[in-house]
Amino acid sequence: MNELNLLSTERPGLVAIDNFEQLKETLQGLMARYAGRAYGPETLVLAKNDKKELNRLRTQIDERRKEIKRTYLAPYNEFEAKVKELLALIDAPLDEIKAVVAEADERERATKREEVHAFFLAKAAALDSFADQVWNSPAFAESKWFTKTCSAALWQREVTEKIEAAARELEIIRMTGGQHTAALTERYLSSLDAAELTEYRRKLSEAATVADAPIAQAGRKDADQRTAAVTIHVSGSMDDVDYALELLDVAGVDWDLLEDDRPGYMREIAEPSFDSFVCFDIETTGTFGAANGDGPAEITEIGAVKVIDGEIVDRQDWLCNPGRRIVPQIARLTHITDDMVADAPTIGEVLCSFRDFSAGLPLVGHNIKRSDLHYIERAARKTGVTLENEYFDTYLFAKTLQKANGWENVKLETLSAVFGIAQPDAHRAWCDAEANVGVYFKLKQLEV
Repeated sequence: MNELNLLSTERPGLVAIDNFEQLKETLQGLMARYAGRAYGPETLVLAKNDKKELNRLRTQIDERRKEIKRTYLAPYNEFEAKVKELLALIDAPLDEIKAVVAEADERERATKREEVHAFFLAKAAALDSFADQVWNSPAFAESKWFTKTCSAALWQREVTEKIEAAARELEIIRMTGGQHTAALTERYLSSLDAAELTEYRRKLSEAATVADAPIAQAGRKDADQRTAAVTIHVSGSMDDVDYALELLDVAGVDWDLLEDDRPGYMREIAEPSFDSFVCFDIETTGTFGAANGDGPAEITEIGAVKVIDGEIVDRQDWLCNPGRRIVPQIARLTHITDDMVADAPTIGEVLCSFRDFSAGLPLVGHNIKRSDLHYIERAARKTGVTLENEYFDTYLFAKTLQKANGWENVKLETLSAVFGIAQPDAHRAWCDAEANVGVYFKLKQLEV
């Protein structure tokens, strides 16, 4: 093979201001005359003259800078133009070869896709009549499955996991969907994302209530649409209780935590009476539930924002290895994948960093009392890390203001939209934590 050796001539340049100290001293003397001057409407003429003189001095120095820059860039620009001419000679045949290789790669991908599809059909019995719709959903197939570098063991495992997850979610919809089962199923199949079904279910219920308004006024309101409230007592292991509460969300039930006897060692702050704190949020792996033989969800990310005297002074985001696989639908929601956390620190290491970052400051979060803190405290117990912070839950505080302000709900996304707070990457811990800082101060203003 022929080797190309580009020979070039380079002479290191030197650019220096020979009289820098002298110029600096002169300028400091000139600027001293402006230091004590007060400008206002009555001294407008003086202000205009001073502006003109300062602009002249600035232009004089900056024009010299531009002149030097042009001088030093000229030889490089000429060198770069010649290099591009040489590269163009290579690109002519290279582009043609790339096209041929791309066609061959596409044929290989098509063959691999047929192989993956055949495996899917062999495993899709649990999906029953929904198999074709699940396969054709934009959210099902991963592009990496159809590449040469993806091993059969990997794509077969992931296809199987996605089939099992879809079968479980479709069964949950069948059992809890009621009159909206068909609509919820169609919505789920379009994205394979169960997380968005709670809000969609609420909208369907509202639409049904509006449509049936004349019947309701006549005293014949359908039993399935009547608003009801029950008080239940949930007990069991910490993991079982957490999973039961997650199922209520999946079923579209609007619920409030009246009493919480789950063990916890952080003291709650009731009022937003402070301006220095650490706002945090976590993401987890999700779980298929103990009934399905799966272990508890584990933390995959902690995002934290430090606020001192009302100003954000630091931000941190830690990915951590959860020691288990991430549930596929959770990965689609958070965009955190198994590959991203494979080489991440352990939760013990991350908790130590989080403890040091938040030392001496209250913790603030949204819905942390019934969610995030239990994951944090469980991980702390397992790893022997001690957190001694107090905490304030903006979700619980917002609930006390919801009726007076007419908010539809007090989810972080809803409050962020109400207050005009941007969430560029919702469902990532760092983004939700930063948005929550703004929500905290807005709620504090309303409370006052």
